[in-house]
Amino acid sequence: MNHDPETIRRLVAEVIARLTVAAPPAADAAAAASTSGRPQRADGVALPERVVTLATLERLPSGTARIVVGATAVVTPSAREHARDAGIEIVRSTSTTSPQPAARPFIVAHAECGGDAATRCATITRHVAGAQQLPATGLADVVAALAVHAARDGARGILLAGRPAAAAVLANRSPGLRAVTGRDAAGLLAAAAECAANLIVVDPRAFPAASLDRMCVEFARRDAGPVPAELAAAPSPCACKGHAH
Repeated sequence: MNHDPETIRRLVAEVIARLTVAAPPAADAAAAASTSGRPQRADGVALPERVVTLATLERLPSGTARIVVGATAVVTPSAREHARDAGIEIVRSTSTTSPQPAARPFIVAHAECGGDAATRCATITRHVAGAQQLPATGLADVVAALAVHAARDGARGILLAGRPAAAAVLANRSPGLRAVTGRDAAGLLAAAAECAANLIVVDPRAFPAASLDRMCVEFARRDAGPVPAELAAAPSPCACKGHAH
């Protein structure tokens, strides 16, 4: 079919008009998407951390009244106390889409330890495959978090502490932890093997950085072996009558 020039002109003009009318909604949608801020969750502030500490809550926006943590996240005692005092409700997510942790993670932590402890922890985390670093908090909170990881994930770990003997004693009060400490890598690894330890506690000032990194790699890859019978058995009640319990 042949059309005269005037008919062709009208058809082209009509097509252009229709395209022009259809374009603005898409453009408007794109503009809205580019200018809108990050959507706020109606059910609270979502925290992706696996361990929620006091420091985590202190970084929340002013006026936060509700937080949503992971279904398996650890909330430290000091964080719970702060949330209670600040009127912050803690809700656990029911989502199961988060990635599952490794079969046996390696947890790196430090507490009450001066100097460059945070840098040393970061270096260990880079050297040990699958390592996770806990945020620095008080010694009791860090030990509690380590105990949860050991009981739930079968994790091993290292704790850098300014008072390693006291930290090891505190850790060994937790049923899920078997901690050893020492001042040289060979002796510490030997003690860990003897006790089937899952936590080594060190003062980083006693270890050169390279030595500490190598020790952690070795400790993480070793098979812990069975727990000695004496350590696996429940402690017998004390029968003495000379002091109060």
